[in-house]
Amino acid sequence: MRILVTILANALALFLVSRILEGFTFEGGLIAPVIVALILTVLNFILKPLLKVLSFPLVFITGGLFLIVLNAFILYLANYLLAVMDFEGVDLVVDGPLTYLIAAVIFGLANWLIHWFLKDD
Repeated sequence: MRILVTILANALALFLVSRILEGFTFEGGLIAPVIVALILTVLNFILKPLLKVLSFPLVFITGGLFLIVLNAFILYLANYLLAVMDFEGVDLVVDGPLTYLIAAVIFGLANWLIHWFLKDD
């Protein structure tokens, strides 16, 4: 159940990012953020912990700001995997590296707010 909530929270956060940031758009309707959120959730569970360990010195030196770069890289990988898997009519269009960084910040804040509202006491 927790994984489903995570996927839906990620989908909602991605949808919010696409509404806030002009260079971050989905093609394929409302199913597009859900598919990207599914890919993103898998990457966050499998790859992100390894990347955090490997980049610990940079995270430590920057006071945690390098985590934004890691999140932007995970978003890039999710977009790449979406293109490789070639879902019919589903696409994520991102203007460039700066858009990935801004999207990572907005996505992180939106996801944090969503999880804060849904937290269990």
